[in-house]
Amino acid sequence: MAALAGLLDALLDLSRLDAGVVEPQVRDVNLAPLLGQLAGEYEPQARAKGLSFHCRGSEVVAHTDPVLLETILRNLISNALRYTVKGGVGIECRREGDRVRIEISDTGFGIDQKHHRDIFREFFQLQNPERDRTKGLGLGLAIVERLNIILGHRLELRSSPGEGTTFTLI
Repeated sequence: MAALAGLLDALLDLSRLDAGVVEPQVRDVNLAPLLGQLAGEYEPQARAKGLSFHCRGSEVVAHTDPVLLETILRNLISNALRYTVKGGVGIECRREGDRVRIEISDTGFGIDQKHHRDIFREFFQLQNPERDRTKGLGLGLAIVERLNIILGHRLELRSSPGEGTTFTLI
């Protein structure tokens, strides 16, 4: 039931995003409380898997919707933890001119260049051929991409097999 509820929620989120009914509430947001909250939630999960977890540079103010940004970061951090079995996950945040750069990096499986666009499609998953729901639903990155478009943020991806992945939100 929980898996079905999660799937339904994700599908409803996608539907709202595609329908254009999500109106961002953009304002200046101090990222320290948000990143502190996320670190407090995800660091124990990382430790339980034997992974390191760090969050640096959170004393930055961004002009964004805090709720939608939190959704983006939660999806990226969850994926990083899900697909990392050794090493760690990190969040780095810094100001670059009038923009803020947030990087979520992992030492996970990595993503072959040929799949860099595919991973943003609904239900596409590289490390889940058996479609095990405990490994996610394949909707998180589709939601991330749509939210970035709504917010006017840019999302960059650096990854290759065996070398981990870095998503950069600008």
